[in-house]
Amino acid sequence: MKLSDKVITKYFRHFAFFYSYLGYRSFLLISFSIFVGLLDGFGLAMFIPVFQLAANGGEMTSTESMGELQFLLDWIKTVGLPVNLNTVIVVMIVLFVLKAILKFMDGCYKIKLQNHFVKKLRNQLVDGLSSLDYKNFLNLDSGKIQNVLGAEGIKLTYGFLAYFNSVQHAVLLLVYIGLAMLSNFEFAILVSIGGYLSNYVFRFLFKNTEIASVGLSNLGHTYQSYLVQSVYNFKYLKATGYFSSYKNKLKDIIDKIELTQRKIGVYNAIMSSAREPMILLVVVLIIVIQVHYLGGSIATIMLSLMFLYRALNYIVTLQGSWQGFISNIGGLRASVDLIDEFDNGKEYFNSDPSIEKINSLTLKNVSFAYPNGFEVLKNIDLELAPLQTYAFVGESGSGKTSLVNLLIGLLSPSAGQLNVNETNRSDINLASYRKRFGYITQEPVIFNDSIFNNITLWAPDTPENRQRFQNAVKLAKLENFLEDLPEKEHTRLGDNGILISGGQKQRVSIARELFKDVDILIFDEATSALDSETERQIQDNIDLLMGKFTMVIIAHRLSTVRKADVIHLMSKGEILESGRFEELLENNSQFRRMVELQEF
Repeated sequence: MKLSDKVITKYFRHFAFFYSYLGYRSFLLISFSIFVGLLDGFGLAMFIPVFQLAANGGEMTSTESMGELQFLLDWIKTVGLPVNLNTVIVVMIVLFVLKAILKFMDGCYKIKLQNHFVKKLRNQLVDGLSSLDYKNFLNLDSGKIQNVLGAEGIKLTYGFLAYFNSVQHAVLLLVYIGLAMLSNFEFAILVSIGGYLSNYVFRFLFKNTEIASVGLSNLGHTYQSYLVQSVYNFKYLKATGYFSSYKNKLKDIIDKIELTQRKIGVYNAIMSSAREPMILLVVVLIIVIQVHYLGGSIATIMLSLMFLYRALNYIVTLQGSWQGFISNIGGLRASVDLIDEFDNGKEYFNSDPSIEKINSLTLKNVSFAYPNGFEVLKNIDLELAPLQTYAFVGESGSGKTSLVNLLIGLLSPSAGQLNVNETNRSDINLASYRKRFGYITQEPVIFNDSIFNNITLWAPDTPENRQRFQNAVKLAKLENFLEDLPEKEHTRLGDNGILISGGQKQRVSIARELFKDVDILIFDEATSALDSETERQIQDNIDLLMGKFTMVIIAHRLSTVRKADVIHLMSKGEILESGRFEELLENNSQFRRMVELQEF
């Protein structure tokens, strides 16, 4: 690694991270700080001639007290103005007003950049999640995903502000040290020594705060993961009495989070309480050194004290803002780590050609195995013709759901070929292909929103979409249900559809896929979680849709597939036999035994 790379990695790696999102704007923000510092320093320097002019009846007796900053008075003479008390006061006021205006612009611009950064980073996370390959998604921690996209977001905001406050404080510190060198070189040396020693004292706090911050983010991932599972499995935990032991697990994580937050709080408290004493200590030491050992004049000491106050204040505030950044660095690191995981697990496919309609779908000697070598599908030959209904039955673990994941494009064949409209699916735009499918699962996907938004997925409420909505509601047999609701399609369904029945949730799911305008409808165990009466009603829905769409039905209850055009009997990842219901009942003993074990 080059020396320059080592320097950047060690001292500027955080700036490089923010620069990757902000570009030249980062330097523009730093420029604001430089000009604010210069204007403030020049304004402070003008106090010296103001005091001298006031004390000497309006006459300047000496200019040496300003050191190299004498050019400010020379500039006043150059523009043709008299160097008197009124002129100097006006110049000083103008400098401080310009500083105030620039500081206001700096604050507004910083907020604008903060919003830009957080928005860009969050968009990158959302895009990464959307682009994630399904197989790689299964290997990720769902708690981490939820925590980073949700709770850690506030740390991004605070982390950004704390970092750029630190950068700006560091810049202002350098500006004041530079001004100090122009006015009094010895003073600058003393300030530098004082700053270095105080930074050395707080290095221990920075390191331990960073460790605690990263640990806090990891605990947040774990807590979110267990919390999501408690909500998802609430009914089971409540019914079995296991919630009492499960809550102890949650409380244990909460205790660890609280302990870590307390550590960070203590470190921050030490920082804030130590600032003023350190400033006073260094101020007193420098005054003593200047008066007793360096022989500084009263004017030199006054100017030194003004720059001293500013410089030392920024030393300590720099330490405080850096401590704030370190306290929130866990959120930034978690976001970057998750973005890397998303990038490594990204799904890639061709941008074209797009699939506008699926006319044929053919599997030729297709097999699928997971990376660990476990083969779940073997030598599948299958052809789906338009407007036909296909059913797949078999014992649990026979490969039915894996076949659906393969058909819909969540998985790709390990061997063999899957053709769409006589083109290998690997050569087409997979996103457009997936849009041609409607997918109704055993557990209906319902969002905590209105019926209209659940069916249209937040499509604009235009006349065209309203008509499509009404057509989908009619085909899904939801008309009577909507008519009985006071708020009709604007009725909210609650978290995971808790306010409606299982059958109504399935109808809403069906209506959503019909609104989408699809070619192939997939019902994956869509009635297995329903009671007999509700199952019959959903079965009526399915029967109504036969002949209008190509349909694929995965079923455990064989009554659901009795009217299918073709039934495929699966076992151990293979299709054993295919035919109509009556043909399989007559010719296949395994199918016959399955029928005999179920009630019709």
